Amino acid sequence: MIQYKKEPQEIKIAVPNGNYKVTLNITAQSDTRYTVYSQNRRFVAVDRVIRAGETQNLTFVVNVCDYIRRDAAYTVDSIQIYIVCDEELSVTSEYVPVNVPTLYIIGDSTITDQPAEYPYDPEKTYCGWGQVLPMLLDDQIAVSNHAESGATTREAFQVHFETMRRKLRPGDYLMIEFGHNDQKETELDAFGGYARYLRWFVDYAKVRAVRTIINAPINRIIFDENGKILNLLGDYRNAAKEVSEWGHVPFIDLWTATTDFFEPLGLYTAKKYFRHDSESQDYTHTNDLGGAIIARLWASMAARAGIKGLSEHILTDRLTIEEIKVDPNAPKESNAQEFARLKSIGLGIVPADLDADISHL
Repeated sequence: MIQYKKEPQEIKIAVPNGNYKVTLNITAQSDTRYTVYSQNRRFVAVDRVIRAGETQNLTFVVNVCDYIRRDAAYTVDSIQIYIVCDEELSVTSEYVPVNVPTLYIIGDSTITDQPAEYPYDPEKTYCGWGQVLPMLLDDQIAVSNHAESGATTREAFQVHFETMRRKLRPGDYLMIEFGHNDQKETELDAFGGYARYLRWFVDYAKVRAVRTIINAPINRIIFDENGKILNLLGDYRNAAKEVSEWGHVPFIDLWTATTDFFEPLGLYTAKKYFRHDSESQDYTHTNDLGGAIIARLWASMAARAGIKGLSEHILTDRLTIEEIKVDPNAPKESNAQEFARLKSIGLGIVPADLDADISHL
C-alpha cells in the first residue's frame, strides 16, 4: 500500500437501507494509482494502476445499514464512496438494489471499521481486518460491519446487536470475534460469560436460519525473551472452538493463524504491521498493512472450510500475501527490551505485567 497526500473524492447517493451493486467508471488524465473505499472505509480496491486516458470500470456491492454504538444510534441514508488519488480522476457512478446475502460482523476494535487520516500513511492508520473483507469477496455477498472498539460479548448483546435483530434474514451470516476486552472482565472469563454469550448468538441466529461463523481472537504480538509470542488469549480461542463444536457452526482459528504468521518474523519485523508512528507503537491493533494480511488469512481458511453459500464467493486470486523478509541484521530484541527502549525515549510506560493489555501504550 502506498501513501497518498490528498483527501478522498466523495460520492454520496441517497438510498434506504439495503444492499446495492455499484459501478464506478473511472477515467484518468495522467498515469496514476487510486484506492476506493465504501461506507466506513471498507476496502473496495487498493492502489490500482490506471494510465492516462484510460477508463476502468469497478463493480462492487455496498451494504447501507443503520448502526448502534454505545453513545447513540446512527442513521445511514446513503451509499458512500471515497476515492483516494493524488491526480485528477473523472468518475461517474451507477447503482442498482440487489438481493444478496449479507455477512454481518460483531466484534471489537481488531475487526471494526477504522477511519484514516490524510495525508494517508498505511503504517500509521488503524485497521480492523473486517473492513478489508469486501475487497476479497465477489459481488454476490455484502459486508455489514457492526464491530465496536472496546466491545465485549456482553456489550454486543446489550447494545450493538439491536440493529441487526431487525435486519437479519434467512441465508445471511453472523460472524463473531471477541476476546480482547472480555479478557479484562472477570465475569466474561473464557469458559464462563464469554462462552455463554457466544452460545446465545448461535442459538438466536439458528432459529432465524442465519448461519453463524465464530472466529478465535487474533493474538497480540507480545514476545518473551525467547522470541515466542505470549499465550494471552489462548483460553478464549479454546472456548470459541468449544462453542462452535457445540453449535455445529464454522470455526476460524485466527489466534493460531496470527501467532504462526507473526512469531517467525520476530518483534522487530512484526510490529511494522501494527499501528505505529514516531511517538507510539501498538501491539494489539493492526495498521492497514497488517489488517490486509489478517483478512487474507481469514479468507484463505474460510475458503478451505467450505462454508456453504460463502466460501464460493471468496476471490481466491486475491489472497496471496507478499513474502515478508526478516532483516538478518535486525536487533535480537525481546519484548521487554523493546518496552525499555520505548520508555527511555519517553514513549509509554513499561507494564509491570506483560500479560496486561497494552493497546494504548
